[in-house]
Amino acid sequence: MLSLISESQEIAIGQESHPAVLAEFGLVEDQALQDYFSGIGLKLAKSSHRPDLPWKFTVVDSPVVNAFAVPGGFIYVTRGLLAYMNNEAELAGVVGHEIGHVTARHSVTQLSQQQLMGLGLGLGSVFSPAFRRFSSLAETGLSIMMLKYSRDHERQSDQLGIQYMAQTGYDPSQISRFFTVFEGLQANEGGAIPNWLSSHPAPPDRIQATAAAAEKVKQENPGRQYQVNADALLARIDGIVQGENPREGFVENGRFYHPDLRFQLDFPQGWKVQNTKSAVAFVEPGGNAVLQLTLVPPEEGQTPEAVSNTIAGQQGVQLLDGAALRINGNPAYLGRYRIQAEEGTIAVLAGIISYGKNMYQLAGMTPESSYANFSRGLDGAIRGFRELTDQRILSVQPDRIRIYRARNGETLRGIVKSQPQSRVTLEELALINRLGLDQTLPAGTPVKLIRPGR
Repeated sequence: MLSLISESQEIAIGQESHPAVLAEFGLVEDQALQDYFSGIGLKLAKSSHRPDLPWKFTVVDSPVVNAFAVPGGFIYVTRGLLAYMNNEAELAGVVGHEIGHVTARHSVTQLSQQQLMGLGLGLGSVFSPAFRRFSSLAETGLSIMMLKYSRDHERQSDQLGIQYMAQTGYDPSQISRFFTVFEGLQANEGGAIPNWLSSHPAPPDRIQATAAAAEKVKQENPGRQYQVNADALLARIDGIVQGENPREGFVENGRFYHPDLRFQLDFPQGWKVQNTKSAVAFVEPGGNAVLQLTLVPPEEGQTPEAVSNTIAGQQGVQLLDGAALRINGNPAYLGRYRIQAEEGTIAVLAGIISYGKNMYQLAGMTPESSYANFSRGLDGAIRGFRELTDQRILSVQPDRIRIYRARNGETLRGIVKSQPQSRVTLEELALINRLGLDQTLPAGTPVKLIRPGR
């Protein structure tokens, strides 16, 4: 196995990456849920082949369905993944799988092969103050989330996860049952964080192979009792946010709103939006231009022009022209820059805007040869940044999962008709619960419903 990275370096990557992961995706602010998840993870880690790593387990605030590991023992699941869980053993299976990636040093192998050390986050970091406080090790950790494991790595982690589950007392057959969820999901290549199918390519026979491996473990340990713990898991996810949290930004009719920060802006028609804790990116469909919105770290007495001067002082950055102005009543500086990069010359139109208690940076980036095609749209978007005053938007709330106990003979279709739901489709709800729409349910069957925000 190729590995140019020592264990101490591996741990350093994890320790320095953790703050960067939280800055990018956020922490689910539910201490009981975090403690619950950490307890499961630590039990599994103690049964692993590397129990002495400084293991850390965190639920991150992303609606994407994924779990991922950073070298050194840092394991993450998204709240989006938890929505599809039906019991604690399923969660243990996914966590055991991620622990397997760490114990087998899969991501370390990939880093060695692809020589990612020191590459950083690329051009965007020049205009992304949120990332400049992180080291290249932290940037490497974030890069790992975009890597794809090989099918051989997936098979090995499946086997290790089953082994760790069984040793910890969890029913190992639950992991193959959970994998059926991914048959109903589509791979998402373009998000700020990939989903499970993008970063974990499934071997064709994964469900059958993991079911057979679990059965073999059970046969080799006759009389052992295994836990499923459905009620414990469901109690912890009852009430968590489901889907995108509109409080942290959403798009409606071609306009981006951020209720918590009380601003809005229009962006070019047809552009895609990627919204994370540290940045919002509006991406031209062909990938030829991007408009990135970030918060500028606060500094005493800082002005928009001073921020622009700091940007212009960076190596490879040239300020071509600029001027102080007011954008919808807010002090601002609008500047045009040229950046010399390995990929060629990049043109940037950046607006630094002081609004409320924050300083915002809107940077439109495109190859210099394409700037004329996008300059008008970028300029209009930057100048469109303004205060959000619509009370309907300001009061929007996220959808949440609520656990409903079925009455004898009820069906999922019937329950949905009688209970207020968000805009989630019947098919999505069936997948989240792994229930047939017209399946007759025994009394007390837990059903995950998506209650609309208020």
